[in-house]
Amino acid sequence: MLTVLATGFGAFPGARRNPSADLMAALEHRKARFASFGIKIETRVLPVLYAEIAPRLAKLAAEVKPDAILHFGLAGRCETISIETRACNRVSLSAPDTGGARARQSCLARGGATVLRARIPAAQIRAALRRAGIGCDLSRDAGSYLCNMALYHSLAAPAPICVGFIHIPWPARHPSFAEIVRAAEIAVLETAVAVRRQRSAA
Repeated sequence: MLTVLATGFGAFPGARRNPSADLMAALEHRKARFASFGIKIETRVLPVLYAEIAPRLAKLAAEVKPDAILHFGLAGRCETISIETRACNRVSLSAPDTGGARARQSCLARGGATVLRARIPAAQIRAALRRAGIGCDLSRDAGSYLCNMALYHSLAAPAPICVGFIHIPWPARHPSFAEIVRAAEIAVLETAVAVRRQRSAA
């Protein structure tokens, strides 16, 4: 069994109900389906708190010991699903978290890499989503809020596992919440395939 850790986020200013948290509940209900593919799915909802992200992710990695991590978050201004291809060593100094706190410095890790590339099979996920009739794009900009922060810290962790981030829009007619759930399911399955291929080639 491969273990995939999937995370969403809780509420934050501008989003009293975060659809990525609802997505985690939907994936939780699909545990049996994932198990039929040899995947153990572990879902968590992260707090939108600057001070909590890095220690929470480190604790989860130690507890869950995932073979892959797929973060999901809300991109409220987007109209389609975005598969992030990199994280940047930056954070906004003006955007408050859900507790009203702001970042204390403009970089996530002093002396850290400027850019870290996501390690999920982004192109394959995009192709699979489009075959399923779900619109999506690849993105080179995960923003400067906690979504980018979570991706950067997971990629910078000592264990070089498969890590990625997918931004979802507000559910609407297209994509509907059902399509978003299906997209997440496909992303998990494609990521598991990529991990197995890497292990076979090693």
